[in-house]
Amino acid sequence: MTGFRRSFHHAGWGVLLLAGCATEPELDLPVAGTLNNSENIAKKTYQRAESFDTAGRKKKALGLYSATADRFPNASFAPAARFRQAQLLEEDGKADEAFDAYQSLITRYQGSALYTKARDNQSKVAHAAAEGQVTGKLLWFKPALDIKKIVSMLETVRDNAPRSPSAAKAQYAIGSVYEGKKSKLNEAVTAYQRVVDDYPRSSQAPSAQLKIGELLLAGASKGNRDNSNLDRALHTFEDLRQAHPKSKSAATAGNRISEIRNRDIQRTFDIGEFYYKKGEVNSATLYYKEVLRQSSQGELHNRAKARLQSLEGSE
Repeated sequence: MTGFRRSFHHAGWGVLLLAGCATEPELDLPVAGTLNNSENIAKKTYQRAESFDTAGRKKKALGLYSATADRFPNASFAPAARFRQAQLLEEDGKADEAFDAYQSLITRYQGSALYTKARDNQSKVAHAAAEGQVTGKLLWFKPALDIKKIVSMLETVRDNAPRSPSAAKAQYAIGSVYEGKKSKLNEAVTAYQRVVDDYPRSSQAPSAQLKIGELLLAGASKGNRDNSNLDRALHTFEDLRQAHPKSKSAATAGNRISEIRNRDIQRTFDIGEFYYKKGEVNSATLYYKEVLRQSSQGELHNRAKARLQSLEGSE
């Protein structure tokens, strides 16, 4: 029986070496934990992968690293194998596969010395994918990922460390990805709002709040919807200045508030002009006075004042 086991082990190792030549080797290996020497086989598999890796034979190394982590998840070499598998996939431009490999390590080996590094690398992969979606450039990875996949990746990064700065950054990136799609502007506003609500002290919060206001301002259209969006944008900018008065976003918000108020004044003046041209003096006077109330100076202020003087002189 002892000779049979020794022969079985040698035969299994021979199969391993041959299968290592494939990108995704079909390795006839014992299941982790079923044999006393599974740790030793995992070690040999990992060392064989390192040998191919050092020699520049990345595809063969990738297959063996994957086999080590898949077949021997409880072995001491499994976290390192999974990490290097993810790195090689990343180097090969397979963003989604690399992301998933990092996630496998993050989920299973939270006590590993590679845990933090895996999280950081995974975050870089997700943000690179997001940047490619926003800019239209593929960057370092080969296939363009769809928006649903990228958002899912960013959500995973956010949820892996919900109290860390990376969470707010990932949530903000979700807003940016949605913002890049004209059909997803409502989703963008919702995503940015979550940054403001969930991460109010983050460095992304002021910028997210500014984005919300600008999207509302840009999306304003004619009629009641226009007034509603302008009002919401105005309140958003005012809240931003109050919550983050020293931020660069607050300064921009001040300019946007002026723009909105100028729109309101222009609209009031235009209504006054409408009644003026129709000869409805009382209505025209009402709106010109409202222009003066809304503004203390400026072109529209001066024009409304001149109109009022002409109307008073005609009486």
